[in-house]
Amino acid sequence: MRKFSKKTAIALGAAGALTVAGVAYAAWSSSGAGSGSVTSTSAINSTISPTGTSAALYPGATQTFTISVTNPNSYPVKVTSISSGSSAADGGCGAGSVTSDAVSNPSGTIAANGSSTYTLTAHMTGDADDACQGKNFSLTLTATLASAA
Repeated sequence: MRKFSKKTAIALGAAGALTVAGVAYAAWSSSGAGSGSVTSTSAINSTISPTGTSAALYPGATQTFTISVTNPNSYPVKVTSISSGSSAADGGCGAGSVTSDAVSNPSGTIAANGSSTYTLTAHMTGDADDACQGKNFSLTLTATLASAA
């Protein structure tokens, strides 16, 4: 039997240990393949509601009023526009006696499940009928929103 020096014996022992460790690692390695799955949400329409009261209109007058736009979605949105509005006929008060201006690119972002207030401008026609006195005018508005995530 051949005798090895102490250095050689240590080197051979270390090499043997590494070989055994490499075989053990290789024996326990594996890989896998497959797929993952996620779903997207569906946008929920916002709601618009009046806030507070505004100064009273009269023929030819312009006043501001505020609305609240509520974001029921689970992500933030930006209001890109608010449409103009026009009053419906009410008794002798003709349709379109009161109108509001459209708003493009109002500032700010509405947080997920939050709301924000916007100021709009309303106008009463100069020739509004006497039947328009003391009325509460409802203007149909539409807000267009985009994801701000």
